[in-house]
This record gives sequence, structure tokens and C-alpha cells, in this order.
Amino acid sequence: MQTETLHTRLADIASPEAITGDTPSVDGKRPGLSVAPSSAPALAAVVAELARVGAATLIVGGGTMLDVGGPPAAADVALRTTGLDAVTGYEPADLIVTAEAGVTLADLQATLRAHNQTLPLDVPYPARATVGGVVAANAHGPLRYAFGTAKDLVMGLQFVQGDGTLVKSGGEVVKNVAGFGLHKLHVGALGTLGVITSATFKVHPLPDADVTLLCAFEDSHAAFAAGLDLRAHLPTAAAVMNEAAQQRVLGKANGPHVLLVRFLGGESAVARQARDAEATGTAAGAAAIEKIGPDAGAALWQECVDLGWEPDAPDAALKASAVPTATHHVYGDLMRSAAAVGGEAMVVGDPLNGSLKCIVRRAAGARHAAREQESSLEGLDGLVQHARAVSQEHGGSLVLQRGSQALKAACDVWGPHPQGLAAMRSIKRAFDPGHILNPGRFVGGI
Repeated sequence: MQTETLHTRLADIASPEAITGDTPSVDGKRPGLSVAPSSAPALAAVVAELARVGAATLIVGGGTMLDVGGPPAAADVALRTTGLDAVTGYEPADLIVTAEAGVTLADLQATLRAHNQTLPLDVPYPARATVGGVVAANAHGPLRYAFGTAKDLVMGLQFVQGDGTLVKSGGEVVKNVAGFGLHKLHVGALGTLGVITSATFKVHPLPDADVTLLCAFEDSHAAFAAGLDLRAHLPTAAAVMNEAAQQRVLGKANGPHVLLVRFLGGESAVARQARDAEATGTAAGAAAIEKIGPDAGAALWQECVDLGWEPDAPDAALKASAVPTATHHVYGDLMRSAAAVGGEAMVVGDPLNGSLKCIVRRAAGARHAAREQESSLEGLDGLVQHARAVSQEHGGSLVLQRGSQALKAACDVWGPHPQGLAAMRSIKRAFDPGHILNPGRFVGGI
């Protein structure tokens, strides 16, 4: 492929100003040029041209989760959605909002907040994370327990298929029974089925009260058991953190394990829930319980969500799951396994959703030893494989969310292939017949 010729063609389609040399490197693949169309029709025309010449296309939003997924099979062009940056429809009375793919979550929340509303998605680095990227990755945090994930909040999408066709799916009303939700396929597909150009969400009123309880425990099993017991008080979110995670999120360790519980809602209801939860926490053996107000609490939860997505990538970032009653088993095993490979693990477990994340960092000496001894890489690979087996044993799964090229090459990022892989590949061929959109990044090399 002649990069100069493609540069000229894309400049004619999207305008010369849309073409830049600012191209990101993902797992060792760096595109030759970058294009940022300023409208959905222009983006569709760009994709049509890329499909015509068979240019492998890396889709880029805010870049916060660009290294999620398998290594790209190829990357000729970076297609940026940041030029699509408008909130195109907002009906506060109907609780719906439509935003283009390049709008950041922080900007969208500011628009909603002016009308006392919010999109209850807690994602890493919302000042950089874009609507398109959040939907494509199905990004979410502990608020999932009360509000669901992006898949639950997205009512409709506009997207460009791999042949350049601009498609709209879903509705712009809270109740939509128009048939099969084609747009749901794109939530979490990492842009492998189409380039999202805009999304319509259902939004929620801002809560009147926001209270977080911090409960310190000596024993992790007791912390998780308390989290499950607190379901009776209708919490909005919960998280259990080990000491290393506390140091990063809280700036100090309040105990071997802390349970964070958040309550959002009306003033009187939240006051009653927090009071009853304190009693439950004390009965469960909490050594100390601290009540945290809305501003400090919101900042604390954002730090918890940001953990592992800092620009300085960890040696490994794992996302695991288990049935909620067995989450503590995976939590403890992750800490022990990380120590066994010479690393420190920051582990955060969600007792309500049965999900965990583990951030493994090794000291400079350990990384140097890894270069001297090939078995050290096998240790990280062994950590992933062992933790995956433990998660599966307890009813869950494990994904390697971040890691070096070597680690990704040593183990499957996604784990065992699902039974429906053949159907998934068929859907990929239907939406992206030229296999140009983020090739290789999804399950099974899709």
C-alpha cells in the first residue's frame, strides 16, 4: 500500500486538516498515518476508502483503553473519532441524551449535571475517555450493581460498518420495542464490527445524598461476607481492597483489608441505609468504620476505578470474576500468586458483582531478574494461567487487560474460546467483510 497515495485520497475525503502524523503504537504496531473526520458522513466515506484498498484500521478515541484486547493483526491507519465531539440531542424531561463518539465522559456529565442529571457509568479517566471508546469497551465500574453497564444504558447507536455503510440502530425513547437491538452487538466488541459515531443513552437524576462507609477488617473472608450481608440495605456499590490497593487509592492502609460501601439516593433513605449498614458492619467484625461525605467519597471511588489504567502500564492487569459468594477465594489467590512471581498485587474485589481486578507491579530488581532469567516471564504467564483456572473453578473467567507484548504473546488475552466463536466470526464477516476494523483484537483473533 502506498501511504502517500492513501494520504492524498483521505485528505480529499476528510480535508487536509484531518490528516496527522500523530499515530499511537499498540503492541508494537504503529499506523503510517492518522485521520480524524469531523462528521459521521465523512467518517463513513473514509472507511469506504480504507475498505477499498484493504487498509487495516486502528480505531482510536481518548486512548485510555487502547491496549485492551489482543495485539492488532495489522495497523495501517489510525482512525480517530475525536473530531466527532458534539452532544447532538438532549431531552432532560425524557431522560435521554445523544452524544457523538468523541465527546468525553467528563464533558457529557457536565452537560447533564446542569440539568441535575447523570449518566451512571464510572469509567477510568473520564476527562479523556470518550463515548465511543466507553461503549466499544463496555467500560464500567462498581456502579454496575445498581445501574448496569454501558450495554444496559445504551438505547441506540449510529455506526459505520466495515464497508463504509452508515447505520442507525435503536431508538430515542426510554421504552423501545422495535425488535432486535442490532446496536447491542457493538457494545463491548472493541470496534471490530463497526466504528461508533454516536450513542444515545438513558440517564438518571442526580442523587440527593451520597455516603460511603469505609470498614476495616483483619480477615478478607469477613470483609467479603460483610459486603454480601450489606445487600439487605440496598447499597449502590461496594469494593474490598488489600493494603497495596489502599495505599494507591486512599494514600494509606487502614487495615489488611477494607470494605467500601456506597449509598446513593434520597437524603432520608441514605441516612437510614448508612446507619443500618454500620450496625451490620460492626456485627460482621469490622475493626473500625468511617463515614465519608459526597465530595471525598466520589473522588475516592474515581481513584478506585482509575486503578490500573495509569499511563505507566503495570507488568500485568487482570480482570477476573467469580460467583459473588466465592469472590474472596480468587481475591486471596491473586495476592499469593503475585507474591510467588516476585510482584506486589493491588487487588480490588467487588462482592456485589463478583468481579475483581489485580494490578501486578514488580520492583526494578525483579524486572532485571526477569530479563536475566527466561523463567520470570513464564512466572507472569503462569500467574495468568493459574489465576484463570482459579476463576473458572469458582464460576468465573479471567481476561488479561494490560501487559507487555511478550506476555500477550505467551498467553491468550481472552482465555478459552467460547462455544459461539464460529457465530461470532460469521457476524464479523457480515459487518466487516474486508476484516479491516481493529483486526485481531477481539476473541479468537476477530
